[in-house]
Amino acid sequence: MADTVWIDNMRQIMMKAVDAGEPCDILQGEVVSAAPPAVRLNQKITLSGPQLILPQYLTDHTVDMDIPGVGSVTVTVKGALKTGDVVFMLQKRGGQQYLIMARR
Repeated sequence: MADTVWIDNMRQIMMKAVDAGEPCDILQGEVVSAAPPAVRLNQKITLSGPQLILPQYLTDHTVDMDIPGVGSVTVTVKGALKTGDVVFMLQKRGGQQYLIMARR
């Protein structure tokens, strides 16, 4: 009986170690809509809305810059995702959120 408890405890410890070693999954998807953003993982799953975490560098945004000899300027960075872009995402373990890391 004591051996069974010990074995179960060891199994739980090993499973936690395995889970800790893989905190997230890396997935590839295709942008099917730029505004609002939607990404298709496969024929059955399309992600959108609060499921997607989109970093600023993958959007159109403005940046204030100081250029020597010119002064302070505001620049628009055109980095938005486009329909057809292939993106790489991290899937949050245990949740339904996906961080879009990069496009190919």
